[in-house]
Amino acid sequence: MGDDYTGPVTVAAADGSERVLADINVWEQSETITEMVKDTDPGDTIPLTFFSKEALDKVVEYMEKMAAFKADGVSDEDKQAWVSEYKKTMEAQDQLPLLFQTMTGANFMNVKTLLDELCKFVAEMIAQRTPNEILDYFNIKKDATWEEEQELIATHKWIDPEGLIAKDRGKRLAEKEGTGDAGGRAGGPPSRK
Repeated sequence: MGDDYTGPVTVAAADGSERVLADINVWEQSETITEMVKDTDPGDTIPLTFFSKEALDKVVEYMEKMAAFKADGVSDEDKQAWVSEYKKTMEAQDQLPLLFQTMTGANFMNVKTLLDELCKFVAEMIAQRTPNEILDYFNIKKDATWEEEQELIATHKWIDPEGLIAKDRGKRLAEKEGTGDAGGRAGGPPSRK
């Protein structure tokens, strides 16, 4: 298409579904697409074979909205309000796969503003949770024993300077036992009776 091309570009997801990026104001947000346009013949579809349709739709939705905001001179406050709502659509735990696929897509397509927003969003999700809540929320399997965790914490104080891991463990054990007491030791393993 060449360096001076400004028209529509068609991209295809892994399942073959296609999205048309209306003009340069949409697709120039992606450094990857911008470079690919230079080497693609007019009318050719640019394959994005590792993209799911849903993730491609989310990335394109963001790019189209940002192009519209720029064209309409929308205020930064209104733009940020829309971005916040956009991110919230992927906040529910069952939407996490879509969130991470969208992040991966934004990274591959090199849509820096979207990738920055989504990384910040995940960081905020992590910051408000204890380590065990993070594991639960993101469905991460923990393979360290309590003793191994304690050894790491003792060796590297920065891991848990406020004792939150021990407090969270104590709370979980108390809830599990239904007694409100974690074996007499805050955060420690339950005592053997």
